[in-house]
Amino acid sequence: MEKLDRSKARAIGVSNFQIRHLERLLSECTIVPAVNQIELHPFWPSPELVSFCHSPEDPKRRIQCIGYACLGAVNSPLHTHDVVTSIAREKGKMPAQVLIMWGMQKGWSVIPKSTNKERIEANFALDGWELSEEEMKEVDGIKEREKYYGDDWLPQRVFLESDGL
Repeated sequence: MEKLDRSKARAIGVSNFQIRHLERLLSECTIVPAVNQIELHPFWPSPELVSFCHSPEDPKRRIQCIGYACLGAVNSPLHTHDVVTSIAREKGKMPAQVLIMWGMQKGWSVIPKSTNKERIEANFALDGWELSEEEMKEVDGIKEREKYYGDDWLPQRVFLESDGL
C-alpha cells in the first residue's frame, strides 16, 4: 500500500490489527497507518490496543482508532444495560446516543450502523451535550465482555490476544 500513488490515496489504514500485527507492521513500514478500524464498545473496549495506537510519545504510534460495532449488534444487551439506560434516561437521550458519545469522548472515531431513518438522525443529534466524568467512569466500569464480530472469515486468525480483558 505504501507504493500507491499519493494523489489517489492520501492516507492508508488497517483494520482489525492487534498489537502484535502493529508491532510487526511498524517495524517494517515507512508510512504509519492513519487508522486502525477495530470493534470498540463498552463490552469490548480494548484498552491495551487503544493505548498502543494512541502513544503521544511515539510518532509511529499515533494511529486513530475507528470503532465499528460501537452500538453492539442486533439485539445486543448493550442497549439495555443498566448503566447505559440509566444515563440515557437522566440525559433524555437514547442508549445509542450515550454509546456513541462515550466512544467519541474516548477519542475514537465511531461508525454507528442503522437502517432506520429516525435512529440515523438520532445518531447525529449529539451537539450541545456530553457525558460527565462520572458518567464516563460508569460506562468504563461495565464488566461484561462480549465481542460481536469474530475472525472466522479471515485467512489468518487475529483475535487471539486477551488485550487485558
